[in-house]
Amino acid sequence: MKIVDKRIATTKRRLTALAIGRAYWPLFVFIGLFLASALAGVFDRLQPAIGAVFTLVFFVGSILLAMRGARRFFPIDDNLAEDLLDRQSELRPISSLKDRPVVPAREQQSLWVRHRDRLLDEVKRLRPPRFLREWRVLDPFYLRYVVPVAVVAIAVIGWSELPGRMKTAFMPDYGALMGADNMVVEAWITPPEHSGQAPIFLTPKTQNLRVPEGSRITLRADARSAPKLILKAKRTTKQRFEPTPDGVYEAQAKIMADTRVSVNWWGERAVWKILASPDDAPNVEMVSQPTYSKGDRVEFSWRATDDYGVTKLELVMERAEPHVGAPEEEKRVRVALPGLAPKDATDVTQLDLTRHAWAGLPVKLRLVATDGAGQEGASETVEFTLPEKFFLDPLARAAQEVRVTVLREPREYAEIEPNKDTLTQDALNTTAANRIKNAPADVQTAALMLDTLTYKADRYMPNITAFLALRTAHGMLDSASKKSEANAVAPLLWALAMKTEYGSAADALRRLEAARKALEKALRDGAPEEEIKRRMEAFRDAANNYLAARMAEALAGGAQSPDENPDGQASTGQGPNMGGQDFEDMLNALEDLADTGASDQARQLLSDISNMLQNLEFAEGGSSGSGMPGMPGQPGESEVAENVPEEEQELTDAMKKLSDILREQRELNDDTLAQQRGEQPSQSGQQSESGESSSGETAPSQQGGSQEGEGQQQGEQAGGQSGGQESADAQGGSGENSGDGTEGSGGGQLSNNNDLGTGEGQRPNGESLAERQARLGELVEQFARENGLGEGAGENALEGQIDPDALEGIRRAQRQAERALEQGNEGRAAQAQEQATQALSEISRGVAEQLDEIREARTGEARGGAESDPLGRPSNGAGNNGEAVDIPDAGERQRAKDILDELRKRYDDADTDEEREYLERLLDRF
Repeated sequence: MKIVDKRIATTKRRLTALAIGRAYWPLFVFIGLFLASALAGVFDRLQPAIGAVFTLVFFVGSILLAMRGARRFFPIDDNLAEDLLDRQSELRPISSLKDRPVVPAREQQSLWVRHRDRLLDEVKRLRPPRFLREWRVLDPFYLRYVVPVAVVAIAVIGWSELPGRMKTAFMPDYGALMGADNMVVEAWITPPEHSGQAPIFLTPKTQNLRVPEGSRITLRADARSAPKLILKAKRTTKQRFEPTPDGVYEAQAKIMADTRVSVNWWGERAVWKILASPDDAPNVEMVSQPTYSKGDRVEFSWRATDDYGVTKLELVMERAEPHVGAPEEEKRVRVALPGLAPKDATDVTQLDLTRHAWAGLPVKLRLVATDGAGQEGASETVEFTLPEKFFLDPLARAAQEVRVTVLREPREYAEIEPNKDTLTQDALNTTAANRIKNAPADVQTAALMLDTLTYKADRYMPNITAFLALRTAHGMLDSASKKSEANAVAPLLWALAMKTEYGSAADALRRLEAARKALEKALRDGAPEEEIKRRMEAFRDAANNYLAARMAEALAGGAQSPDENPDGQASTGQGPNMGGQDFEDMLNALEDLADTGASDQARQLLSDISNMLQNLEFAEGGSSGSGMPGMPGQPGESEVAENVPEEEQELTDAMKKLSDILREQRELNDDTLAQQRGEQPSQSGQQSESGESSSGETAPSQQGGSQEGEGQQQGEQAGGQSGGQESADAQGGSGENSGDGTEGSGGGQLSNNNDLGTGEGQRPNGESLAERQARLGELVEQFARENGLGEGAGENALEGQIDPDALEGIRRAQRQAERALEQGNEGRAAQAQEQATQALSEISRGVAEQLDEIREARTGEARGGAESDPLGRPSNGAGNNGEAVDIPDAGERQRAKDILDELRKRYDDADTDEEREYLERLLDRF
């Protein structure tokens, strides 16, 4: 019956609750107290290790109490519930209702019905027991109500922090028990080198950091075992930290997309969100179509852009009519960039491709720009016919034709099968002796052409050198077993063609062009100061050697003066308008501009000097017999005719001598500081006596170093034609390497007319620092005597122009430095030398200002007013080529040097990083 079932179910439920309470009451209280503590934020205030212990105790205790309750809990059945209900009535109605009559007689049926009705009425009066007494004994403090209410109340109060507190309580840092909370994780990101960005150190607060794509993240962890690095990007990757020799663990990864970086060791120890900025491919375009320019060069203007900078620009060439042996063959020529990795560069480039294998052929050109990440961007393709060198001499034309025949053959040699018969005695290796048969068709044709050229050469080829060169080339082709060996004849044939066409000055012009390109590249790329000085010296040597070669040609040809142009203007060459001292002054000005960081002016002046040397013309000597006007070191007629005031000449001579003394004093100061630091003093300024013969010609040992790279040079011209500029990636090597390879050659150097006792301010070999300081002191005393500023003054004194007390102060400082060097006290010597240097700089600056004022008064032109070319002529005057440069005078260059020296001194003495960084930026601008 429903009422009976309901009473039984209620009683059974209450009995079950009481049984559960008796069995699991400690577990309920334990869990409630833990939850209340967690929600109240107790675990947030505990140390990680203590919190982890409490959580472990909670879990272990809960398991134990649950096991205890399971053992004590017994399920409640219906019989127990029925028995508790029946006890409330003497009739025991629940169990009585289950009875049935023994003899189901009809006459007793009514009596049984009345009995059942009575029992049902009794059941309605039954009430399920509440077990209050039992609960009072079990829970006298009503914790079954207090604990849940407290938990709910605390949760409501700290609702906003509920997730974090629960996570801290139930998922504590178990690694703290292993010391993970003391684990140190260092991380930094190194952007790609081409981005120019500095490394970025990561802190725990660094999130959503944006870095260039391809950046490398480095993590170092000080832990007891190897942590795990997890990278979550488009896909998740995991890697273990690797041990390092210094006892820590390190891991590296590359960031190519937005990545979540985390370090796991007994939990997540560090996490960062890194955003990657994509690196776009560079864009490049030809602003103007390629055209022919002066000297058979290819000229075109271009523009290249990239988000982080273009690191390489190449001109890619493909033959308009591809060779059947290599239809997809292409050649690349490096194009110089105006600076290091420019982000937006526009320039006009001239390339000498006359030495290229495809010179004279129609090609398809396109520019390809490459960024630091290796991505390439290409311009549109244009069709163009490469210029070729025009040879008038038949032998030169033939040598060039053989050369290009070999170089234009793209196919390799056929594979040579081994000749097993050569293993027997007296056998002849016919296969090795006939390698030319395995050569591609054009190489065999070239060998046949050389045979034809040298056939009965004694009848028609009087030049034994040319004959030997051609036979050498033929032998090289005969012995070659692969295409690269066959291509080795190209430099020899090119040198033969150039020598035959242009004569002996071609070698000197090639070296001059290589040295110019090397120096220009160093100035353009911002090379270190020592590298620029080294290449400047190489260019000076090459220029003097070229002058000597041209002078020898002029003497051999009678040194005839060139006719003037019909319009009455002077020749565009050097002509008789420039003496050796003018040329030396221009070289000195170029060196000063390079030292002070004026790279744009230095590059322009370098170009003008090169053009003048290539267009050099020599005039016939005068009747005095003192030399040839226009030659180095000899005054020309225009110089003699110019009436320079005596005072200006004296100041000019004094300025030159002061500059040389100041330069040597600076070098000595640098060497003293180097010796104080335990370094080897530099050898700048020393001149080897073995490198130059008495006649000024290069010694054979040095010529070998100079001639070694001759076969690797690009084209050149001699005489009135402009020198061929090399292509950096054309056949035979780069101009830079060639330029470097000629630095050891000496000879042919112009005198700078400085009477300093040791010859051009150079210090001899074997001098100690103290001896050098003593010699400089003698030079200062000699300067004072010559200019009437000390005892024994001459008649032509510069009274009032230079303060004698200042010179005496310089001399005292030099004596102090000399004594300190003799005593081995480099620190005190360096201080005294610095005082002498500063005083010399002030005197030199004053003389330069006076000299400028006198020149302005005489010429009526202010400095910086009218533009002039490197010879001092107006930019619109005769002989100007439209590339005039405003060259700073000696005073301006000296002041720039003084400023640069002062910046370097302050940089060395800087106390703070901010000041040092500021001065470093200033020095970078220089």
